Amino acid sequence: MNTKKNKTRLLLIEDNSGDVGLIKIYLQEAAMKYELFVAETFYEGAEILRSKEVDLVLLDLTLPDTTGFKTLTKYLESFSNVPVIVLTGLNNEIIGNQAIRAGAQDFLVKGQIDGKLLGRSIRYSLHRFKTQLKLRETAKELEINKKRYIEAQEMAHFGNWEMDIVTNEMKWTDEVFRIFNFRPGSLQPTFSDYLKYVHIEDRAAVENFFETVTKDGQLHKMEHRLIVDGKNLKYVILQAKVYYDDLTDKLLLVGVIQDVTERKLSEKLIIEKNISNKADRIKEEAFAEMGFHIRTPLSSIVNLLYLLENTRVSVAQKDYIAGLKTSVDDLSIAINNLLNFSVLVSDQVRIESEEFDIREFMQRIQQVVKLKADNAKLDLRFETDPQLPTKLIGDPKKITQILYNLLDNAIKYTPEGGKIEVLAKGTPLQSSNIRLTFTIKDTGRGIPSGKIKDLLKPDRLLEIYTEDRPDSGTKKTQLGIAISNKLSQTLGGEMHIESNEKEGTTVSVSIPMTVAKQTRMLSGNAPEVPLKILLVEDHFLNQIATKKVLTTWSELVSVDIADNGLVGVEKFKEHGYDLILMDIQMPVMNGLEAARKIREFSDVPIIALTANSTKQEQDKAFEVGINDYLAKPFKPHELYAKIMNLISFVLN
Repeated sequence: MNTKKNKTRLLLIEDNSGDVGLIKIYLQEAAMKYELFVAETFYEGAEILRSKEVDLVLLDLTLPDTTGFKTLTKYLESFSNVPVIVLTGLNNEIIGNQAIRAGAQDFLVKGQIDGKLLGRSIRYSLHRFKTQLKLRETAKELEINKKRYIEAQEMAHFGNWEMDIVTNEMKWTDEVFRIFNFRPGSLQPTFSDYLKYVHIEDRAAVENFFETVTKDGQLHKMEHRLIVDGKNLKYVILQAKVYYDDLTDKLLLVGVIQDVTERKLSEKLIIEKNISNKADRIKEEAFAEMGFHIRTPLSSIVNLLYLLENTRVSVAQKDYIAGLKTSVDDLSIAINNLLNFSVLVSDQVRIESEEFDIREFMQRIQQVVKLKADNAKLDLRFETDPQLPTKLIGDPKKITQILYNLLDNAIKYTPEGGKIEVLAKGTPLQSSNIRLTFTIKDTGRGIPSGKIKDLLKPDRLLEIYTEDRPDSGTKKTQLGIAISNKLSQTLGGEMHIESNEKEGTTVSVSIPMTVAKQTRMLSGNAPEVPLKILLVEDHFLNQIATKKVLTTWSELVSVDIADNGLVGVEKFKEHGYDLILMDIQMPVMNGLEAARKIREFSDVPIIALTANSTKQEQDKAFEVGINDYLAKPFKPHELYAKIMNLISFVLN
């Protein structure tokens, strides 16, 4: 109720001045606090209602501009938000009842009114109108809630039902009909109808469910299947309990049913995906374990061959060592092809950018394949464009794998006396970037033109692997080309093949690179100041070989050994070192945990040396604060470059 200083604002619409005077007297007798507005016509009253706050209207039905019952109708059409009491000179009970049914709060007959009656009528009308407003608001909220509940049932595929225990007749809400693919209200369902659509394997369980609920009266829940439209399978959750209806004096089963087909199908997909992911994870772990057990001893072989090469050996022994090194390089590339295959197929290859010398890189590639080419009596030539910058930043390991696979194919299919040329040149790009292009040209038997496009298809890697080919040599060749192509694309580059049968093949690989800033490296290829290194490694031969490789590198290098991560942490606390070489897989405490503990109190450079070169392993290493990463087996010069690069950063 709108009030001003607790006064009730009244509007009297009455054209008879005598009646107006009487109403004023009656209001004073009623002892009410009020403020009265008076209008002689309906129009004047409407203007007051539009311009002022009014709590209640006293409306005469006979006015100069409107008369009779239509006066009330006209009022209610425009001002139903303000309660009204009808005033009339006719003592007609029928008109009074019609007025109240139409929307008036009360009906007063002039000449029968006194102050007490008027005051009571006003108070009653205000209270009744307020109650009606609340009821209308409540009804509106209930209607909204009902609508939302129905919408929620539709969205959740959730419906209510009840069943007469005596007659087995059922009542379904609209959503239950929809679950059974029926139009709402299209049939009078019974328990027999329900059972008819239950999956035959679940029917006995559903019958037992209803029987159990009927006997103990408790809330029960079950899941079962439906067959709708004779072919579609649905999964539903059914809940029910006993309920006694006082109004009808009936014992009922009441419950809900929810269609959970989408959820069940999603759960099945998730389970299948988890099984697939688990299988992939097991396969990945198996490859990682295999890689660890192969790369660890292979790393010892590489380092021991390096040490053997630097001892006094005869010319024949040097040839033997060169042959061994070539075989080890062949084995390393083959292992990388095998162990990285699943990673390549899943597009999860990690790019490991580092600074390298392009001329030294080309010399090493030439040394790796020279023995093979000599044995095949081939003329092998390497050329590096003199305009190429010396230092580049890229992924030399993956480029090595690309070139080795391509050169291995070229040597295999070039006849005796043939020629293989390898050229490296660069094309300037924006800023400090260049496009490094390797061209491998041979005079071999060539590739049929129709097969070149097939070899470079994006999904060729997986196709080759799953093909059942009796010719393993052909499969290996195509796999090598597919791996090289995939790695080229991973590095942001591309591979092209031009070939003429019986004339030879030219393969070009272009990869974007960054020109290194020369200020990053210290002068020289060895430390210029004493360098104390802690080697944390559990493999006995790797301890010996790696320490010897480091101490023969420079007299300024000293190496201490720790058998596991825990010993490594304690030794570092006790002695302090300039750099740590940390194996990852070790007993007692692994390298990741040891690095984490060291990072709690020191920023000493740490290089991880590990036989597990997966992306996940590398990510874990960088997360705990390891600065760089070198996968076994590695060449001594690769380890030297990592150490010099890291020490250079520290000194700079």
